Amino acid sequence: MFSGHGAVGVTTDDWSLYVEENALIAEFGVDIETREEVFAAVNERFEELATDPAIDTHVSVLKMESALNGEVFEKAQEAAEAGTEYGITNWIIVSDDIKKMALKSKIGEIPGVDIETVDSLDEALRVAV
Repeated sequence: MFSGHGAVGVTTDDWSLYVEENALIAEFGVDIETREEVFAAVNERFEELATDPAIDTHVSVLKMESALNGEVFEKAQEAAEAGTEYGITNWIIVSDDIKKMALKSKIGEIPGVDIETVDSLDEALRVAV
């Protein structure tokens, strides 16, 4: 389970979505399963939280060990597009490996979404303010 920096949200064994300040934070755990049911649950919670008008930044924390596949890229692009409907135009990708650059290249194709990559959640929260 994730600690979530004391913020309110939903936590499962392999992912967590919560809001802190102006950021909607999605943490994806080491063992997250990249199944349609998981994507649907994450997207549903994302859309619930994204309605807060104070949120202008999305932070994705990628802890998973498996390689990112085409479906993950597709779902990330869908989330970026959905976020723009709620005024979320900044996306910060957190990872300590190459995953952040791969995801940035895919999300960067979404018009109106600014992408940054960082190595830690703390750094992401400093950038988000």
